[in-house]
Amino acid sequence: MLTLVLALVGVFLVTPAQAADDPAPAPVLLVGVTGVRWDDVTTLTTPALWSMSREGSIGLVAARSVASRSCPADGWLAVSTGTRAADVGVDDGTCRTLRDPGESGQVPGWEEYVAAADAESYGATAGLLGDALAAAGSAVTGIGPGAAIALADTAGFPVGTHEALPTTSTGITQAVRDALGTSRLVVVDAGSLRDPGYATASRPSVPQPTETVPGELTEPTPPDVSTPDAIVEPSRALQAQAIDERVGAAIAGAQRSGATVLVVSLADSGRTALQLAAATGLAPDGDEYVDSLLTSGSTRQPGLIQTVDVTPTLLAGIGLDNSAAAFSGAEILPGPPTGTATARLAELLDIQRHATMVTRVSSDYSTRLVLIQAVLFIAAAIILSRTGRSDRRPLRPALRVLHVAALALAAAPVASFLTNTIPWWRAGTPVTAFWWVLLGWIAAITALALVGPWRRNLLGPAGVVAGVTVAVLVVTACTGSTLIIDSPMGAHRLLAARFYGMSNQAFALLTAGGLLLAVAIADPLLRKGRRTLATVAVAALGLVLVVVDGAPGLGSDFGGPPALILAFAMLTIVVSGRRVSWRWIGLIALVGAVVVGGFAVLDWLRPAADRTHLGRFFATVLDGGLWDVVERKIAVNLRVLTSWRYLVTAIGGIALTWLVVVGGRPRRGALMGQGPLAGLTSAVPLLRPAIAAITAALTVGFLMNDSGIVVPATGIALAVPCLVAAAAQWRLGAPEGDVAPAAGELAADQPPTSGGSAEASARGPRSA
Repeated sequence: MLTLVLALVGVFLVTPAQAADDPAPAPVLLVGVTGVRWDDVTTLTTPALWSMSREGSIGLVAARSVASRSCPADGWLAVSTGTRAADVGVDDGTCRTLRDPGESGQVPGWEEYVAAADAESYGATAGLLGDALAAAGSAVTGIGPGAAIALADTAGFPVGTHEALPTTSTGITQAVRDALGTSRLVVVDAGSLRDPGYATASRPSVPQPTETVPGELTEPTPPDVSTPDAIVEPSRALQAQAIDERVGAAIAGAQRSGATVLVVSLADSGRTALQLAAATGLAPDGDEYVDSLLTSGSTRQPGLIQTVDVTPTLLAGIGLDNSAAAFSGAEILPGPPTGTATARLAELLDIQRHATMVTRVSSDYSTRLVLIQAVLFIAAAIILSRTGRSDRRPLRPALRVLHVAALALAAAPVASFLTNTIPWWRAGTPVTAFWWVLLGWIAAITALALVGPWRRNLLGPAGVVAGVTVAVLVVTACTGSTLIIDSPMGAHRLLAARFYGMSNQAFALLTAGGLLLAVAIADPLLRKGRRTLATVAVAALGLVLVVVDGAPGLGSDFGGPPALILAFAMLTIVVSGRRVSWRWIGLIALVGAVVVGGFAVLDWLRPAADRTHLGRFFATVLDGGLWDVVERKIAVNLRVLTSWRYLVTAIGGIALTWLVVVGGRPRRGALMGQGPLAGLTSAVPLLRPAIAAITAALTVGFLMNDSGIVVPATGIALAVPCLVAAAAQWRLGAPEGDVAPAAGELAADQPPTSGGSAEASARGPRSA
């Protein structure tokens, strides 16, 4: 008993003393720059940044803001708001030269920053970080004009202490050392690097009147040449050297404090590119920034962070709550230790080159794909609608060419993802290398579709192409989306739209390919009278794709699961021998909503740092930001709705599908029923319900995703060439062009007679 009493006394006496002796968390120093990339860093010209690449954790920054090209003000506003924000645009496209607060103490141009944030749909609140710091009573210091923006409150006045950036390295070192002695957070603006032709320009702090009072003279605002941001036209190397001197001076001022140091390039230099980031000290999770690549929960990619990740990292670093729904970023953390410093830097430069080069080929790829599709659609309409025997010239050679060309075109989308398996961007002529790699994959997939026992089945070759597409997308979703990131039809790092999971174009291909694959599997089973197995196969495939597409950490797709559930449920009902009614559709829609909501809630229940954008979206809804998201998606949909690339594919694909499926459907006494494609839908009774399911899925995807018409156009890019290949193969197997009698037509919910062979399926029904 005496021992217990002494122990309790010891707890009460010793614990407070120990608690008092516990050291406070180290302060945080953010050195912000803009326009600096890792290819600007060398041993001799930028020794400070080079040393950080040796000693700390390094990464790349996706600095995209509201527009594709970000200005210095945009980067600092992202720190202030915790989400995407931008300065007011001007007609000449120049970026604003940043200035320190004047006599009033307010950040110059603050009213314009607030107006620009209110005009956008990202829910940005200029001054959110400053208000959080003021509410917590945190001692902070800002040095330089960008720091004033980052640390301003909602009224535009910097919280804590603000100083102008000293003009000498010694002055910067002393200012940072003094600030870290009194402040938990110190932010330094070390300047901007600008590409030639993209120099910043001064703007008046308040809008100038459009009219003047009669007799009153107005004087032009003199250019601001007092800050290092107003760059004339020096080379990148000279600018980088000057910025590195400031960065090195700031780091020197932090050496004795043990502070966590973040060096982040927050915006572009004029031309869009991935920017530089480096860190030393303790990360918010307690690990140390050393010998690793930086990452964050918003990108889930090694070596890649976003500008919006800086705000939650700063708050967590000084022990404040960073879980606000308004923050679209996540904490910047070190990844696992990786190799040598030289290897890490080489990996980042390789990623940077890949991200830049894919933007040079993706536009040409999309344009050429659309033009070739247009040619195929026209050729298919002409060749497939011709009457006469298909075992004679000139129709038979044309059908063979059409069959192979359609399969090759159907393979083009998945081949664009597979190009990432071969590092074409490292070649001396990367654009040429990309096209050779792409053509090589197209040839390999097409050859695979044309060999093997499945080639005699009507849907065999098309099913192989669809199966390869589905398999590639499923595997890459389960292994970190490595093939989707920076592929021509995938998610680009520079666009900063999605860094993991299933992109909208990948979802469209997964949906169309999955339904075509389901038909290719179910049709032979139905012909053998194995309806139950066919039904289970379709349902199981749909379940797998829903989980892969929607589960957090895999596809993490919000708009995809409802479309997949609807489409596969419709097809499963038809395969089971039942009819699809409106009651069924309503029940399916309810199930889809429950599944998607369940994915989002489960993700939201995880810690904020571990959430994907599903959980972040649910948090946004709870915070009242649903309308901002909906408004932004509608705006993007309307913007891409008139893109000729997607309109050509969508309209042409729909017209050709109508010709093949509707125009070839046998009807007693109807002119269309006597055409050369009459009997095709009887040869494959599941063809029409499959097209209906694909149409429903792509329509839902069009309505629920912010890519709009891109979703149906991408799905059509796979589905319609596969349909053309099947139609050409059917014509080749029915040389006389005979059609099934109308009395023998099979309804969509009726199985074909059992015992039919795969070869009979390929040739189609023959008249009695």
